[in-house]
Amino acid sequence: MTNAIAAAEAANTIAMWSAAAGWASTAIAAGAAAFSWIQWRKINRKMAMLTDVSKAFEVLPAWYTERMMMDHWLFGLVTVDGRTIAITSIKAVSDNGEWMDVELADKDEMAMRDDDHLDIITAVAADRKRASVKIANIVAAIELRTS
Repeated sequence: MTNAIAAAEAANTIAMWSAAAGWASTAIAAGAAAFSWIQWRKINRKMAMLTDVSKAFEVLPAWYTERMMMDHWLFGLVTVDGRTIAITSIKAVSDNGEWMDVELADKDEMAMRDDDHLDIITAVAADRKRASVKIANIVAAIELRTS
């Protein structure tokens, strides 16, 4: 009889450990699912592009933000590799401050420049002037034409 009781107790202990392991697995799976959902939300968060100068200035408070969004002029954005992106205006700034949409200058607009010592990036054609620029890659903003 004692063997039967010992076997029943062993079976009961195994069942309790199995149930505990099942609950632990469920908790780990729920935690992993929650973490995955949070990461998915971060990846799929839509970025808003701000076209209002005052709102863009709040995100990117640099002297050139307001000026380059309101004026149509020949500006240069100097990149970390030393090249200059020739633009005529900033069209929008992302709400997270990482990107700006710009209107590139074309070859005709660059022909009016005074000097030729910069490595300049321009639009490939007059009808292909829109571009997005990663703000972290810009080290300086300059004017490429005098008034």
